[in-house]
Amino acid sequence: MKFTIIKEPLPFLIIDDVYDKEEQIKIYRELDFFYPKLLDAEETQSAKNIDGRFKYNKSIFLNQVFVKREFSDILNINRKIYSEEVKSELKKCCPSYSIMSNLNYDTTLLAYYGDGGNYFSHFDIAVVSSVTWFFKEPKNFTGGGFKFTESDIDVEVKNNRTVMFFSSFHHEVSEVNLIHKNEPGSGRFSITQFACMYPESLIK
Repeated sequence: MKFTIIKEPLPFLIIDDVYDKEEQIKIYRELDFFYPKLLDAEETQSAKNIDGRFKYNKSIFLNQVFVKREFSDILNINRKIYSEEVKSELKKCCPSYSIMSNLNYDTTLLAYYGDGGNYFSHFDIAVVSSVTWFFKEPKNFTGGGFKFTESDIDVEVKNNRTVMFFSSFHHEVSEVNLIHKNEPGSGRFSITQFACMYPESLIK
């Protein structure tokens, strides 16, 4: 893993080469399995903008699909994001990220942005969000950029790259445009982990 620490104007962490080749094979296998089964935004109770419109993508919460984490390669492999090495690098961005050590629950959202897919500016209902991007190469789309909207900061979307940030930071995804329209599953995938704190009695 390769770390890039950003402190100003917003503190966040970029991680490149997050997963090794064997891990990526397992992740893509699960992405291919779920791609035709993903749900529209209305079905996943996703955020709306002020006009009442949902985001435009397809997604599914993997924690709602798998009773036990060990049944999913993605839910097992993505524990890597919460390693002590990553937490240490995250705290270098901002000491307040030390709260990661107190968070006790997270959910994982698998999302796909096909032609015209986008996500308006929003914030997440969590404490720390981690977004990892995947797409098949050669890349078959333009757009799909990630931006922290309140500070006008663009983060380049790269394959196997994660950005970690406080969930309260407003962010958006620009519209995806497929180059070859007839290649299913060749758009932009994201795996987002929402870390938070729940009362122990509510955690199954």
